[in-house]
Amino acid sequence: MIQFFKSIPYHIKAAFKSIFRHLAMSISAASAVTVTLVLMACFLLVAGNIGSFTHNLENSVKIHVKVAPTVSEEADIQNLESQLNTIAYVKSVEFSDKNEEFDLFMEYIKSTGGSASYYERYTGENNPLRNAFIIEVTDPEQIENVRLEILKLDGIESAEYGGASANQMITAFDSIRNGGAIFILALSLLAIFLISNTIKMTIYARNEEIAIMRNVGAANWFIKTPFMIEGMVIGFMGAVIPVIFTFVAYNMLYKSLGGVFFTEMFPLQPLMPFGGYVCLALVGCGMAVGLIGSFFSVNKYLRWKR
Repeated sequence: MIQFFKSIPYHIKAAFKSIFRHLAMSISAASAVTVTLVLMACFLLVAGNIGSFTHNLENSVKIHVKVAPTVSEEADIQNLESQLNTIAYVKSVEFSDKNEEFDLFMEYIKSTGGSASYYERYTGENNPLRNAFIIEVTDPEQIENVRLEILKLDGIESAEYGGASANQMITAFDSIRNGGAIFILALSLLAIFLISNTIKMTIYARNEEIAIMRNVGAANWFIKTPFMIEGMVIGFMGAVIPVIFTFVAYNMLYKSLGGVFFTEMFPLQPLMPFGGYVCLALVGCGMAVGLIGSFFSVNKYLRWKR
């Protein structure tokens, strides 16, 4: 172990000497990493925000329960509320009388540019809306089961939560994430292949030197280390532009959209710490790709020469 740490300066020097000796190949491999990581940055930024969108969407979905007109006495309403609270996965139950429901309806009409004055004649005794309960659940995946349990209770007219549209959006978000992950994996394999070829060129150029080291009894780790450091440096070089791209482009996008994606329901992740995590992931992935590519090349060569 002590010998390993003592040899680190030599390995680093050998790695950088090899990079500059085969600069064109090194730049080519680093460029492949750059392209991969720029696309990966886009994917991580999108995936991170989609994850946040999905979480907000799931937690914002509530069940709107209409009470049958036959349940109008306060004691009956309280009894129904108690029954709702006993249902599994129910987080909270909020009562909204028909006047409050009408006020919410009027706010919606105004927000859509409709004529609120037309509906003013339905206030008071003429209000056709029902008393309602607003139900929050502890587990969004159980919301349909909760809705079905609510419908079994006496005095319930309907229970809706817009489940179809919410589930379609969540499914679409998941499809985008899964498709992007497969695409990035394919590009990562391409980058590993290019770095592997670059390291092969270095190995062949140092063929005699490696043979001498093996003849004098140099350990495999001593031979491998410079090449693996070289691969990591190439990977790091390829990560520089994607890191700059992430900070600059995402910061501009965040400010231009005002921190939200069309609606307050979909707030964008702030640049920090989210952008910082993405940049760390890019650097880590770049160096890992370089390390894996060089590891495969040098391992294959040493087995072949054994």
